Amino acid sequence: MTVSLLSGSTPVILIVDDDEVMRMLMRQFLESEGYAVVEAEDGRAALEKLAVQEFDLVILDIAMPGIDGPGVCEHIRSSMADPPPVLMVTALDDEKSIDRSYGAGAVDYIRKPLRWPVLKNRIRYILGSHYAKKELELLSRNYEMILDAAANGICGIDNLGRISYINPAALKMLGYDNDEVLGADCRQIFRISLPGSNDFVEDCCPYFSQVDNMTTICFDEARMLRKDGTSFPADFRSTPILQGQRLIGGVLVFQDVTERQEAAELIRYMANHDPLTNLPNRNYFRRRLPQAISLAKRYNRLLCLLFIDLDRFKPINDQYGHGVGDIVLMQVAERLRTVLRTSDSVCRLGGDEFVILLESTETLEGATLVAQKVIDSLNEPIKAAEHICSIGASIGISVFPDDCQDDDTMLRHADIAMYEAKKRGRNRWHLYGSD
Repeated sequence: MTVSLLSGSTPVILIVDDDEVMRMLMRQFLESEGYAVVEAEDGRAALEKLAVQEFDLVILDIAMPGIDGPGVCEHIRSSMADPPPVLMVTALDDEKSIDRSYGAGAVDYIRKPLRWPVLKNRIRYILGSHYAKKELELLSRNYEMILDAAANGICGIDNLGRISYINPAALKMLGYDNDEVLGADCRQIFRISLPGSNDFVEDCCPYFSQVDNMTTICFDEARMLRKDGTSFPADFRSTPILQGQRLIGGVLVFQDVTERQEAAELIRYMANHDPLTNLPNRNYFRRRLPQAISLAKRYNRLLCLLFIDLDRFKPINDQYGHGVGDIVLMQVAERLRTVLRTSDSVCRLGGDEFVILLESTETLEGATLVAQKVIDSLNEPIKAAEHICSIGASIGISVFPDDCQDDDTMLRHADIAMYEAKKRGRNRWHLYGSD
């Protein structure tokens, strides 16, 4: 039904009375008050008019031949999705008829003979209440549409901890149907574990059991359990709803942060890895080397650093282009990986410079053996596109604690040793401090 007050149009009132004089008097009065009026002489005629026209108010005489007022009112309430309010008019002091009228859905009644000021204010009150109700329903529907369209999961909890509303996003994330959760205990549906735990035992609404804690509960990057037993990372908020000092419910809001975590992990990976070779980069190495030295000190063991600079790489770039040079670097990275044990690590510092950190070698001879394996591996020809490329490697070796005590010194000594290897003919390794 069109809510006339909201649309700014004139309210339309249907008068239903078998007394023609009474209909005429009411029409004259109501039209003088600014209302639009339609008449019906009995209940059947009223139902016919209600079937083809919308009204803001129906004024019904209780006692009419055929279908009486309560019968018409009951039909209005049962057959119309959005029925108008009904005001009963009676000349009888018949308590049974009045009770029947209220039972049929009438909002009020007024006695004949009519007192026009009373009728005027009664109509004004009924229409005002009706329009306020329609406006509230419209506002509620709009809010529900907004919540239904929200990407975050949103759930309303009543004062007993039962789910009274849940939006489609929440249902999708949790894997439930609407009928499965409405009226259910929220603690049976919202099972949460904190980061680092696999026990889904966190209370989603602790304010129901902890009366002294009426604040919003926040679980960041917790895990929430789906219906099928799988879980997903989520940011979760649970807020109590208070009426004065009385707890009347709660609102749960959560979002799946899987994509955010994956994006953060990708950013961390990109910040610490070379995009061409996928090896750890200089940024990673500058953090890892001090940690490795600290562990070597704690366990009183050797730590060896191999600084690798490729020989004859620049002519490949100059002659064949950077595309071929990139292929060579990727194959170099793969060969370096195959030389090492899982406890050791290789990083690309940039350009054609690489480093190998040997954390599990027990002797200096172990480090020199790895260096020679690297040289032998890189001496093998590399096929890049349609070209066969031949390179080599000059390697400088620095050893903690033999020739250094900190990360900066260790990297500098390995670099110096690498340049010494180049000076001595390339394609060889050189140990810092061996001269």
